[in-house]
Amino acid sequence: MSLNFELLLMNKNIIYAEMGNPWQFPSFYEVASCKILFMDLHNFGKEGPLCGKLFINEVQIMTPHHDGFGGPIIISDNYIYLPLYHMIINNRSNYSRTYVAEIEISKKSYRIIGKRVEYAVVFLDSMVNDTLYYYNYSRKDDKWLRRINIHSVNRPWSWSERFFHFYHELLFFFRDLF
Repeated sequence: MSLNFELLLMNKNIIYAEMGNPWQFPSFYEVASCKILFMDLHNFGKEGPLCGKLFINEVQIMTPHHDGFGGPIIISDNYIYLPLYHMIINNRSNYSRTYVAEIEISKKSYRIIGKRVEYAVVFLDSMVNDTLYYYNYSRKDDKWLRRINIHSVNRPWSWSERFFHFYHELLFFFRDLF
């Protein structure tokens, strides 16, 4: 058992993600006086995670420059945490962008927390105090476990982070060839 997982087990303020995975999760949640509904779910990219329109108490959360929200979700007090997907289509190629979003239920508005996620999958796991834990892979494997502070502000990647991401993309590309 990893150290991160043991720390999670010892802490009493753990909020776990709702059931499911990024490819199969409930399209309707009802918590207290809040009804959360996903509509028009579709795969993000080829065989990617599901994303679509999000409605809270029958009011759509507008995402004009993004493809939609995904699941599973984490509900904490007056906030919902979930993946937000964005596909940029150019003449040469397509670029996928994945973010973690925080939605304030009472205001029905969202904000992006932290930096852009390295890969096209956000598999939310749990939240401990102000730290959100998620996986960047289709399975829950400790080497893909990431964390983000919910109070962090969205900022662009630095050059070293871009290089590191490009390096890993090349490794995955060549690994899949052989």
